[in-house]
Parts: sequence; C-alpha cells; structure tokens
Amino acid sequence: MFLHLTNAGIMGLFNFFKKPLRINDEFFGPLRYIEIKGARGYFEGKGLFAPLGYETEYLIEAETSGPAEWQKEFYKNLQLEFDGYIEKIKPLITDELREEDPDIEIGDFKDEFTLVNITIPFSHTPVVRWNMAFTTIHEADHYVTVEFSGDEPVEAVLE
Repeated sequence: MFLHLTNAGIMGLFNFFKKPLRINDEFFGPLRYIEIKGARGYFEGKGLFAPLGYETEYLIEAETSGPAEWQKEFYKNLQLEFDGYIEKIKPLITDELREEDPDIEIGDFKDEFTLVNITIPFSHTPVVRWNMAFTTIHEADHYVTVEFSGDEPVEAVLE
C-alpha cells in the first residue's frame, strides 16, 4: 500500500508538527497562541484574579503580536468592578439554574461559584461581546457561561 502525499499534503503534515507561538507578556505572563483556520486566533494563559484570590484562565482574542493595552485595562477594570458584575449576573444565573431546580437559591456567590475562564474580546468598539464561565456547587457536571454586551450581561447558559 502506497501513501501518496501532494505538496499541499506535505506542507499540512509539517504544519501539524509546528510548535505554537508562545510569548511572555509583561502583564498577562506566559501565553500560547491558538490558531484557528479561517478565523481569528487567540492567546490562552492563566493568572491571578485578585478579587477571588486564585488563578483563572483567560482567552485573549488578539493578533499574533500579543494583547493590546486596552485588553490589559479591560482585565484590570473587570477585577476592580467584579463585585458589581456579580450583582448583575446573579439573577440571570439563578433563572438559568431554576430551569433544572426551581427551588435553587444562590447565597454567597464567591463560595458557590468558581470562575473558570474569561474571554477578552479582540475589539472594544462599538460594543464588546465577551464572557465569563463558572463551575458551581449547584450543578457539579456543568459550566455556567455568562455572555456580555459591553458591561451588561445578556444571557446565562448552563452547559
């Protein structure tokens, strides 16, 4: 049995073994770029989320040159305003969880939910679409993803 590779097939084979781009950003730390064929890629990394006192993952939609200054400001401001975001997202998350359990109540959000990742969008104009994902003690095998438009949560989805 013969394996016939065209030039395109050989190039694709070499791309498969290509090491991903890695950078060390002065703000976000070590990041790895994930290429997506036919779409914009993103950097992934993790770092301390100060209001919660633990590390979380971030997915930063960016060019291969690295995150923009405004994306760093976005992450700083999210940390400063996190308690306000909790108040905004609790009703959406409660409604979503009540589809599974009508009696559910959220007490202390920070004890009952763990921030898993934050998607930092590519552009900050005109209106930014981004999200945060959480695990919760209320649904151990699921994530709750909250989608935002600007500073306003628009949807919570149990996945």
